[in-house]
Amino acid sequence: MKEIKAYVREVMLEQVMSALADIDGIPGIAVVHLREYGHVQDGGLERVKMAKLEIDVPEALADRVVDAIVASARTGEGHLGDGKVFISDLRDAIRISDGQRNENAVRHSPKAGDSDE
Repeated sequence: MKEIKAYVREVMLEQVMSALADIDGIPGIAVVHLREYGHVQDGGLERVKMAKLEIDVPEALADRVVDAIVASARTGEGHLGDGKVFISDLRDAIRISDGQRNENAVRHSPKAGDSDE
């Protein structure tokens, strides 16, 4: 399992979310709107409105998710401040509602009465 954290420009968030929505099997995406995100450029601190995405996925989806984020978050030919993606191994995951562990915990599992339609 992989945890993917991405920092993207706020103005690119809708485009990134649209690209991720096209990937079957993503169980969910946490989005945190950051008030400011700064990075040093030419000796000064540039402040950019950013959003942080956190996505936990089975190993088989990780490359596809990362590629979608990078392709959809890049502005034109790419500019400083477009963001970053971090990929970490998840040692364990537990779904609170039913106790499922590891990859079963990050896969969508509809409750009784829910519909996948």
